[in-house]
Amino acid sequence: MRHVNMQGLTAPPAWATKAKRTLDAVRAAVVAGTKRKFTMHWTEDAVRNLLLELVGDKCWYCETLIVRADITVDHYRPKSEVLDVPGHPGYWWLAYDVSNYRIACRHCNSGGARYNGVREGRAKGSQFPLIGGTRARTSVDDLDREQPLLLDPAHRSDPDLLGFDSAGYARRSNTPYSLAEAKRGLCRADETIRILALNDSHLVPLRSRLMREVGVLARYGDDPAIQQLIDDKVGPKAPYSSAAAMALALQRACDWPAAAPTPAATTPGTTPAIDPTRSRVDLQDLLEHLDPDDLKAGITLTGRHEKKAHQAVLNHEGHIKVLGRPWRTPTTAARAATGSNKIDGWDFWRLTIAGVEQTLAEFRATHFPPPAPA
Repeated sequence: MRHVNMQGLTAPPAWATKAKRTLDAVRAAVVAGTKRKFTMHWTEDAVRNLLLELVGDKCWYCETLIVRADITVDHYRPKSEVLDVPGHPGYWWLAYDVSNYRIACRHCNSGGARYNGVREGRAKGSQFPLIGGTRARTSVDDLDREQPLLLDPAHRSDPDLLGFDSAGYARRSNTPYSLAEAKRGLCRADETIRILALNDSHLVPLRSRLMREVGVLARYGDDPAIQQLIDDKVGPKAPYSSAAAMALALQRACDWPAAAPTPAATTPGTTPAIDPTRSRVDLQDLLEHLDPDDLKAGITLTGRHEKKAHQAVLNHEGHIKVLGRPWRTPTTAARAATGSNKIDGWDFWRLTIAGVEQTLAEFRATHFPPPAPA
């Protein structure tokens, strides 16, 4: 996912006039309490081509090229309903607002992605969870008071939260967690990866191969022909260009001499400070309280949901492996295991230490007590 700049994008006047008439009819139906009818003006070339000109024929979420398939114009804020928010009418007043449109592939918009042959991810569809703020329910409500959970490719800072490892897996970047993420115990990047299945079996090897190619090309220095090949792979219209750009940055960083270590890093016996924000979201800062040999072998986690037992494995990197897929945060791992969007993984997962079974929340409270009330 990379940033798509939609600033200044406006619909053609003829399209806007037609869309306004349809929206006025929808608004009248809302006032009268009758059935709303949305005419699919967003599928028309007049608007779709404007969006395609920004980053080409590729999905704004997973960056896969859309070749010989329908190009879907997704409503970032769903127009007809909001899944898991009973009674919400949907953001109907944004149905014909170009700033609410995103180009999406079928998998990201409506599902179908698979991992080892098993369907995964509910896709975006009519989901629009918030991680904080106040949800808008009418056309006069302030959208800026919402804090969306799903990363938005059209929001300048959101794509920076998504990174990639050398194996091609999407993961959270090193950006610190926000206060909203810490409060909810959620990682926006992890949840976006889960819901959109950004690490499905087809995407990961494609990204991995591309990142290896860019890494090799970058070693050839300033050769103009090689540089053109690199530019083609990291350009905004190229598939998986954000992963390619990360591979290029990593290779160039390796080519520069390493910076001298800070005194704190070289002082024997120095204990790194625990990041309280991160510790509310992932297990990284709490690994020191677990037996290294147990972590190397993998610590079994168990949980139950709707009378069904689920298992996962916690490893030495702080990843929770569920159904063959590693997750960095307990809540997203639990939601991936159960398919439920409402589970708190800290209360869901249980582990046994020295014969005592406890939840991850209890384990965290023992070693990282919550702050005292102000």
